[in-house]
Amino acid sequence: MFRYNFKLALHGLRRFPKSTTLAVLTVALGLAASMTTLALLHMLSADPLPGRSDHLYLAWVDTVQAKPFNTEVFKMAGITISSYDRIRMPDAEALLGAHRAMRQTALADMSADVEDGNGAHRQKDQNLLATTSDFVPMFGVALRYGRSWSATEDADRRPVAVIDENLAQQLFGTTHAVDRVVRINNKPFQVIGVSAAYAPQPHFYELASWSFSGSEHESVFVPYGAALDAGMSAYGPDGCDDSVTQKPGAAPDPQHCAWLSYWVQLDTPAQVASYREYLTHYVEQQKSLAGFGKKIAKVELLGVSQWLEKQNVIPDNVRLNVWMAGSFLLLCMVNVAGLLAAKFMRRSGEIGIRRALGATRGSIFTQHVIEASVVCVIGGVLALPLTMLGLKILRLQDDGFTDLAKLDPLMFTGLFVLALAVGVLVGLLPAWRASAVEPGLQVKSA
Repeated sequence: MFRYNFKLALHGLRRFPKSTTLAVLTVALGLAASMTTLALLHMLSADPLPGRSDHLYLAWVDTVQAKPFNTEVFKMAGITISSYDRIRMPDAEALLGAHRAMRQTALADMSADVEDGNGAHRQKDQNLLATTSDFVPMFGVALRYGRSWSATEDADRRPVAVIDENLAQQLFGTTHAVDRVVRINNKPFQVIGVSAAYAPQPHFYELASWSFSGSEHESVFVPYGAALDAGMSAYGPDGCDDSVTQKPGAAPDPQHCAWLSYWVQLDTPAQVASYREYLTHYVEQQKSLAGFGKKIAKVELLGVSQWLEKQNVIPDNVRLNVWMAGSFLLLCMVNVAGLLAAKFMRRSGEIGIRRALGATRGSIFTQHVIEASVVCVIGGVLALPLTMLGLKILRLQDDGFTDLAKLDPLMFTGLFVLALAVGVLVGLLPAWRASAVEPGLQVKSA
């Protein structure tokens, strides 16, 4: 029966071709608009490290020896304070030394010129991640050759580096760069490992640098102690002790400013609870903080999803565009439903004769729902190139995240699932009206 109704639906598409074409075009435009915005939202809201992010937590302790900001005063002045929840180096070293998590790492983004040992090839302003030995295994950086550095090399502030294969190719003409020497900020570092390009989206572990980018990523990983010894510094800190004067744009004082993000790996809820308790106890031991109005221990232990939600990394205009495109699709659906209703009712005589010959209302209803679904699936096929065009136009915009606008296999499938769902929804009312045609009246008028 389905096959028969499907053949009748295909036959119905050829009747009144102008209204069929208009319905297909209307659906295609609505679907393309929705899928373009949904594809961008899908890419921006994807899990940055599938299989790992559920066990990663940002740990923060408020030990900066300064009075907290009066946020109400700043709000009244129209000033927004961005906090990336970084900590001071002495606290990072204390937490690292305690080894209370499965793995733990402190990190900060920096930038520096990188050249080969002879100075023959130079790459300017390379993004560099100053971190600790656990970062590579903890965050899943894929090593192509060599190894990462050890905790002992961290403690010794050894000038070693892991570079990505693209930088290795640019500097040495080959990705086999292990045991080569690179000069970072004019200081020699031994290459001990070569990694694949590492660019999780969003750049969740160091949002102070950027959130989303299709081109930005760290090409060099070094121990943060060695980076400091080479004269490099992090970007602006979250705050500094009152004992130092931090000038705008100046390098943060590594001992007295909060410039390191601190991440831990915790695999069970019990480990999460235990580590949160440890952080609270750690802050409570900092007796000097009471003199700065910090009598209550302030700590945070946030999972990746909680952290991204707190920082509102997905721009509000992206979600707004999804709602607007959805509203446009709804308007298109209403228009298509009207076109289909008019088209179906123009065949009332034919429907009446089928009813008189024994066709049930259910059969008539099914035939016309199928016809509406076919119209929308064809619209989905046409919407595919329109969606690709919309995504290409988005990528041409320089918004810092639009270069990620792509149609992955999941959204490709979603396009046709949505087209079929739209077809069923827009076909319900017109098909019901068609199935309600009285056969006697139509046969008599015929």
